[in-house]
Amino acid sequence: MSTSARAEVYVSHHQLLIQEQGDAVAPFDVPNRLTASAPGAAVILTGLHTGVVDVTIRLADAPPTELGDEGWDEVHDVQLISFTGEMRLGGFGMGLADSLPVLTAHGPGRYGMRVHARGRDVAEDAVSGVPAEFYQVTAWPIDVGPQAHARLGIGVARELGLPDKSREIREWAKQHGLPQSERGRIAGAPPPRQHVPAPERAVAVADEHRLRVVNPFQDTAPAPELPAGLVAAAPDSLVIRTLKRRGTVDVLINWQPSAPRFPAEGWEEAEEVEFVTTTGVMQVVNLSPDGDQRPNLTYQGAGRYGLRVHGRSRGRRLSNRPRESYLLVVWPIELGAAAARVPT
Repeated sequence: MSTSARAEVYVSHHQLLIQEQGDAVAPFDVPNRLTASAPGAAVILTGLHTGVVDVTIRLADAPPTELGDEGWDEVHDVQLISFTGEMRLGGFGMGLADSLPVLTAHGPGRYGMRVHARGRDVAEDAVSGVPAEFYQVTAWPIDVGPQAHARLGIGVARELGLPDKSREIREWAKQHGLPQSERGRIAGAPPPRQHVPAPERAVAVADEHRLRVVNPFQDTAPAPELPAGLVAAAPDSLVIRTLKRRGTVDVLINWQPSAPRFPAEGWEEAEEVEFVTTTGVMQVVNLSPDGDQRPNLTYQGAGRYGLRVHGRSRGRRLSNRPRESYLLVVWPIELGAAAARVPT
């Protein structure tokens, strides 16, 4: 079953926004030049700078079974994360379109969104009072309900009498951008194959003999106990035991397409675990990378991964790097929502 509504929406600065109340910020980077999202917000780029476009909203209970691209110039999919269940569409700086329904009608959680577009190249940079551009926005639930709320950290702080972290989550997304924002992809296609990133080196700060690896958007997963060995895993959370109680350690991250056949040389100890990420975002806490962005260990998305942690210490020598070092080798085992499902 699906419902739909249609309206003319006034846009400016080439943007339709999908937002909920609060301070969510839509992403600035839209590589497919049609749509992208960040937690609590999404953007659709229009050919028209300022004027009226025709928008149809369709609400579905499940993903569309067909692409439905006939008569449309472009079709792209993206995922939405809603903290309130009140995401609505409107023009940039023009407020929300009250005549169009809420896209996230099933409440807080994760949704799919498919955007069809036609006519974006008809009158680019023109001001128009008659719609020449047409958009169809279809939304359906992916992961909603109490368990989804817990995975996203929705309502957890309130239930515990703690401050709501949604603002901090959105601010973190605004500051760090990719890979947390969902860039969008051709509708009906699997996520694009990604090149294995080059190894990265960084300095991290250990705290109470721990290096934590979590999703900084949703740092609500229970952490495993401090391991007797090198590493311990729980869903959406990893702990690496460090020699020093507090202070800086060297961290090297090496991504592999599959389990490495041979151990790395020059390390004093190594330990291997499997772990699950339900969000596809896992980063080392208190990490200062050599580059501009914090590396995402699970850049390929939600699923089950392998992690081999190598550790070593070294004597005093002329170097500005920490003397304690860790090598994290990460590879996918099984990707997708089914592989990432956590038993309840």
